[in-house]
Amino acid sequence: MATVDDDRHLHTCPLCEAMCGLEIRVANGPSGGRVVGIRGNRDDVWSRGHICPKGASLGALHDDPDRIRHPMIKVDGQWHEVSWDAAFRRCTELLAPVIDTYGIGAVTAYTGNPLAHSFSLARYAGVLLGMSGMPVTYSPGTVDQWPKNLSSHLMYGGWWTFPVPDIERTDLLVIMGANPAASQGSLLAAPDVMVLIDAIRQRGKVIVIDPVRTVTAARADEWLPIVPCTDAALLLAVAHTLFDEDLVNPGPHVDGVDTMRRVAADWPPARVSAVTGIEEERIRRLARELAGTHKSVVYGRIGLCNQEFGSLASWLVDVINILTGHFDTPGGAMFPRPAAWSITTQPLPGLGRVCLM
Repeated sequence: MATVDDDRHLHTCPLCEAMCGLEIRVANGPSGGRVVGIRGNRDDVWSRGHICPKGASLGALHDDPDRIRHPMIKVDGQWHEVSWDAAFRRCTELLAPVIDTYGIGAVTAYTGNPLAHSFSLARYAGVLLGMSGMPVTYSPGTVDQWPKNLSSHLMYGGWWTFPVPDIERTDLLVIMGANPAASQGSLLAAPDVMVLIDAIRQRGKVIVIDPVRTVTAARADEWLPIVPCTDAALLLAVAHTLFDEDLVNPGPHVDGVDTMRRVAADWPPARVSAVTGIEEERIRRLARELAGTHKSVVYGRIGLCNQEFGSLASWLVDVINILTGHFDTPGGAMFPRPAAWSITTQPLPGLGRVCLM
């Protein structure tokens, strides 16, 4: 945290991948400092003043009387504050017999979002957990975005190898299960993300597919309301149309196109229309728009993950981008190339091709 003056501090919000800049006001008193206000930092080069309700409530979270501020051990049904040394000893006493009896797979760990969105914590906690030998650990991602991690691992060989929309150059952006106006973009986070999306409208088109008319949907050129949890069926119908109308144009290094053709054959728009609530001809036109626009991209986020067929829907987003020839191309879905360390660009050795199936 950077201190600008005695009562104003600059910090980065640790709650999600947008990592917005915060300006925190602190009032000093006899009992120490107390947060009296939080707002978005307009001078932050990344978020430029954006803040969401979660970030604005961090002061209340910090002062919550139920917040755990010290290690605690339960003895005879009662919780007691203890020192860190005592807590570590107790962990060893409890874990060692379990590991000796059942193996390391019998224990696990849970890490929160503030760990994932802090460079130092993310860098070294991963090393620590890896050294522990625990085969499975959990995080908020386990219950929100893990379908995307799974599909990326199966397609590209990396759990965090996420292609993201090139929103500065695309001419057609299709957003599914995401609300960048509220989230500062999430995976496509960028300074003034909605200004960039508005710029797409000036030169092309923005379509939002969502059961809810979100703030982003209200600013889009077109909102297509869809029956919840039917995104995978819609994308299969789009794939069906691409094959049926000879619109498929995959790039190099792609396997499984013929298998994908057989899978999509069972999902014509006529079948899917009644399920999704989107007209058959509109589904076909969506496929034509994606294939016919030189720079187009489909972007899906948490709304696609948090449903019965989340892994399938997350996988199909990338499948459509690949089939239309907009995978890792300018204006399409591209792999980021950050100047500094990133977990999103570390593929498994030996995997040289993108596997659709």
